[in-house]
This record gives sequence, structure tokens and C-alpha cells, in this order.
Amino acid sequence: MLISTFTLGELYLGIDIVLVREINRSMECTPVPGSQDYIRGMLNIRGRVITLFDLKKRLGWSDDEVADHATIKQYNVIMKTHSEVLKINPALAESKCPWEDPVGLAVDQLGDVREIVDDNILPPPANMRGISADFVHGVVEFERNLLIILDVATVLGFDERPSG
Repeated sequence: MLISTFTLGELYLGIDIVLVREINRSMECTPVPGSQDYIRGMLNIRGRVITLFDLKKRLGWSDDEVADHATIKQYNVIMKTHSEVLKINPALAESKCPWEDPVGLAVDQLGDVREIVDDNILPPPANMRGISADFVHGVVEFERNLLIILDVATVLGFDERPSG
């Protein structure tokens, strides 16, 4: 599995690259009155309206923690939709990509692309700082850094886990 990596404060995070449509520099977005506090606003990219999530707020960071990193140049990780992923990887689309509306995540810095062997992905430790285990697919250790692989569906508010 290829993972697109990025940072959020001190956290080293990643997303399955098949889910990523594009990455661009942060740009002004239009606020959405009455939306959740973690919705930064709407972007128009080449005629496509995208809901932009403030990943720090979504992960439950305090306003002080968000403000501490406000001066960092940020990037938007624009996600593919269910129908786009379905054409590439139907199993991934059905299990990890239930959203059909275009969405993006605001992140601090871009990393690189890492190849991960599924057997190396461990369950999240109970004592992770800065992120709830609910939002984590798993973790991998790289050069004494812990790469946290996000469960994007849960971050976006979807719970694709079967109940019962």
C-alpha cells in the first residue's frame, strides 16, 4: 500500500494514496454559516465545489493548539469520491471511501510517499497524543517516527464499520 504523508503539528500522518485526488497550497475558502466548527469552508477548484475540513479541529485540538500553528503555510489534501475510487479499486471504495461529495483536509506540511507492507501496520497505541484512536486505521514505525495512518471515513464523519 502506498501512503501519502503529511504533518499536523508534531504528528506524522498518512492516507492511502488511492484516496488522494490532488494536493495544493491552502487558499481562501468561503465560510459556511451554521456548519460544524471543523468545516473550514468551501473551495472552488476548477469549477468543482469542495468542502474543506480543518483537520486539527476535527481531531479535537484546542483553539490554542490550532492558533499556535496558524502561521505555517498549509496545504489542502483533496480526496477522491466514492465513484472515482470505485473505478480504481472497488474493494477500497466499498470499505474505506463512502463519501460521494468532494472533500479536502487542511494539513500543515507535505511529506513524501511511503510504501507500507500491510503486515507492518499495528493497531493504534492507547496513549497517542493529539489524536483519538477512533480516527486511526493503524500505525507504522519509521526511523523512530510513528506514522499514523488515518481512517479517512471516520475523520469525515462516516462510520463504515458494520454494527453488531
